[in-house]
Amino acid sequence: MRLAATVILARPPLEIYLARRSSSAAFAPDAFVFPGGTTEAQDASEAARARTVGLELERLNREFRAEVPRELTSDEPAIGNDVAATLMIAALRELFEEAGVLLARTAAAQPVALPAGDWQRIGEQREAVRSGALPFADFLAAHDWYADARALTLFSHWITPPSEPRRYNTHFFFAIAPPDQAALADATETHDGIWIAPSAALERRESGSLHLVYPTIKHLERLARFDSVQSALEYAQRKPVLTIVPNDTADDFAIPAVLENAW
Repeated sequence: MRLAATVILARPPLEIYLARRSSSAAFAPDAFVFPGGTTEAQDASEAARARTVGLELERLNREFRAEVPRELTSDEPAIGNDVAATLMIAALRELFEEAGVLLARTAAAQPVALPAGDWQRIGEQREAVRSGALPFADFLAAHDWYADARALTLFSHWITPPSEPRRYNTHFFFAIAPPDQAALADATETHDGIWIAPSAALERRESGSLHLVYPTIKHLERLARFDSVQSALEYAQRKPVLTIVPNDTADDFAIPAVLENAW
């Protein structure tokens, strides 16, 4: 079982960033997904913790509140505080690597803001972070920046069914994109990044022009009811979080009807 973190990145009025996974990807090739990936050893390092704000114990306890519903059992142990912090750091790192969006603060606790021309230089460093040549914490330290976990709100907790050859224990976070940053797929792991309203993405999926996997579809369905990023954020902040391990049917995944709008 691999621990993973995913970011549902939103911008006004309410569009979600999706990018197409590489056709050579071992999991969900060519599917449009939210930015994210598995945790790495660097995400659990003291250096990464020191370069991240918003990892206070009280906040971690508030965010990581998933409960296992009686309708869908799971034997995965509950997430501890150290793992919770690691997942948030991984989410921030993966968002930067895959979408080029940096949720970070300066040493003076101000949002990171750079002139447009400087983001090209940051893009070069992003590639070094993505390739593993530059640890995310070292990238942040070089600029005296701090990754901002306070920008993440836990939205859901999904676990891949046992029938799948690759299983992921994934936490989905909701975040609002900084207004001065443009999301851009990394052209290695992800391609063809798009901003799209949840309802429009679902319509394109129905027409066959947008390949989506089951968890992405279910999240877009939940978000399609909102008309602003603020209303979606407020919902994410107060909603219950249930651990979802979908049932594996003959040709697809499914969850019990009673849980459709409950997780």
